[in-house]
Amino acid sequence: MLQSSQVRSGTVTTSPSVTEVSTGSTGADDLPPFASLTTDEEREKKAERSSPGTYNVVVNQDSFQHLPEYSDDAESRKEFLSPLRRGSIATSLTSSAGRDSSTDAKPHPEDPNVVVLPRFEDISRRGTFSSNNPRSPLSPTTKQIIIKDEVPEEAIILEEPDLMDDRDSAQDAKYLHQFRHVVWKQLVPAEPDQRNGMMRSSVNVLEAAANAFAPLYHAMMAVAALSLSSHGGNERLDALQHYQKALPALQNSLRSTEDLSSDGAFLTHFVLLVYEIAAAEAGHSNLWSQHLSTLLRISLLRREVFGGERFPYVVWWISNIDLDALFSGAGRGEFVGSMLNHDIIPPPSFHLYPLGVDGSSVVYANELDTLPTILQLDYEVTIIAARLALLAHEFRQDSGYDSSDMMEKDQTTRIRQSQVFELQEALRQLWVAPGVSMIGHDLEALPDRSKQLYEHAATLYRACIIYSHSSMWPGQRLETSPDYNTEIAVASNQILNMTRKALAEDRSDCRYLVWPCFIAGFASTDGTYRMQALELIRTMEKHSIGRNTTVTRKALAAVYERQNERFMNTGQSLDVDWMEVMQEQGLTVVNFGL
Repeated sequence: MLQSSQVRSGTVTTSPSVTEVSTGSTGADDLPPFASLTTDEEREKKAERSSPGTYNVVVNQDSFQHLPEYSDDAESRKEFLSPLRRGSIATSLTSSAGRDSSTDAKPHPEDPNVVVLPRFEDISRRGTFSSNNPRSPLSPTTKQIIIKDEVPEEAIILEEPDLMDDRDSAQDAKYLHQFRHVVWKQLVPAEPDQRNGMMRSSVNVLEAAANAFAPLYHAMMAVAALSLSSHGGNERLDALQHYQKALPALQNSLRSTEDLSSDGAFLTHFVLLVYEIAAAEAGHSNLWSQHLSTLLRISLLRREVFGGERFPYVVWWISNIDLDALFSGAGRGEFVGSMLNHDIIPPPSFHLYPLGVDGSSVVYANELDTLPTILQLDYEVTIIAARLALLAHEFRQDSGYDSSDMMEKDQTTRIRQSQVFELQEALRQLWVAPGVSMIGHDLEALPDRSKQLYEHAATLYRACIIYSHSSMWPGQRLETSPDYNTEIAVASNQILNMTRKALAEDRSDCRYLVWPCFIAGFASTDGTYRMQALELIRTMEKHSIGRNTTVTRKALAAVYERQNERFMNTGQSLDVDWMEVMQEQGLTVVNFGL
């Protein structure tokens, strides 16, 4: 016998022969025999309603044999420890249900007050950070108190979350600092206090949630360690170890639909998505797309369970990540496409943290004249960009286009050009709106959040103009009228100028500039500008948390080489397709900036 726990009714007794009922006993004993009870709550209630006595719950060696770390089965231990074991949510829920049904207690044949548990339930594996109220506080353990107002000086955090008291080692402190001050600034650049401790940053939400949900903590540590792995040392091993801890812990925490819709599961899958993208390597299996699919299911489920989304800005971030993968050709746009089809992409008034008492983003006093307009602009540019990228994916999946005869191909091309022109005009109309024009004349006077969001919208708009003329399908640029050459050249130059300026201001965390810089370099016909694009990406590559920016720079260099070869052989290079070059070279980019 490894362990025996005693449950006594009422006051402490020393002999089961005592017949007096303690004052703590209440109600008649209408429960079945002790041995047939299945939960601790029922056993406690049984004890309270019975004469004082001793009841034993016994666990032995067999009780632990189902746990992978105690298993003698080499395959089970390998499965538990392997970094490649990444079970699906469905698998997790199925296996969890199986565990619940197998924990029925078995009575000892000689004593009905002794129960032997065939399976030991490890409660630490089942913790779930969840909330049934989408507007409720994060958790009882959350220590941060946020006071929101439209005056910036009053929007402060009185106390930051105190992550995992038993995990305050110097190494973990280093990773927590890295996650807050490097990783998060690259993921969510348009936040207040970027240069002053990020006290009002949305990273506080994850840090507080990680206090109550260990899988999220390990996911955060994995991303932070991975972002430092290029420095040498043990960071890559640390990243893998934290990742290995995060996945089994997450799977073991999911026992029901309620668990799957929890804040902890949602935020953990978001951080694991970032990890998978940052760690992606050509020729290796990667689960970033599966995390996106899971996040889509969780997002839809949370709307069904809660009637809304407690973290709408996270849904917006995920949509932008999926859009980047769609533009690169690595993704299919499952998440952003479904959000568009269901008309549930969060509106612009919910894109920024912190949220006020009404659930919408707080706008501070110095932002009132600009931020609402820029938020709306950024939202509309992003929506059109998503529709453009989804249309390009549809065109590129049309296998019959290249095999069709000339007349049919010409007709299809005209239809495609008409569809693209409609989206191009929608983009152009956004940029000539009076409010947008006025803001664009005095960018230096804009508050930080307004400036960065405008910069994101402006570079994405110009990147979409270039993309829509050159990259919707292979060989499109040859079929684009020369009348648009000036528009393409101007857009390319403006993107490079904005990127140069941002880097001169030491804002390499603005990772949304990498994709526009890439497409600007691809479309430029000026050798000087082409080299500038390459060098700008190289500069941003130094601060990347993953390898995607490095691959982006290598991809652009490979495209330049192909364009030069094509020009030497044919006198033109407009028919070079950068997606085809990347596929041929085995260069996979999921997110240009990570």
